[in-house]
Amino acid sequence: MKVEEPFSPAPEDETYYLSLERFAELLGMSDQPEVLEEWIANGKLPTRVIAGHRLVDLRAFLRPEGKPKP
Repeated sequence: MKVEEPFSPAPEDETYYLSLERFAELLGMSDQPEVLEEWIANGKLPTRVIAGHRLVDLRAFLRPEGKPKP
């Protein structure tokens, strides 16, 4: 039995990354990976490659448009 970890990041305080799979799961889009790939290609979903894994940069995703990076 898989136990889900609680989702409680504080992205305003630190950088927080999620796997594409976990991000899709949280959005209820696990069956729509092509949409996430399109968002990445269009620059709408900020990601970073860390140790060969593409991860969603949640802090950048939640940052209001136009707000400068800290």
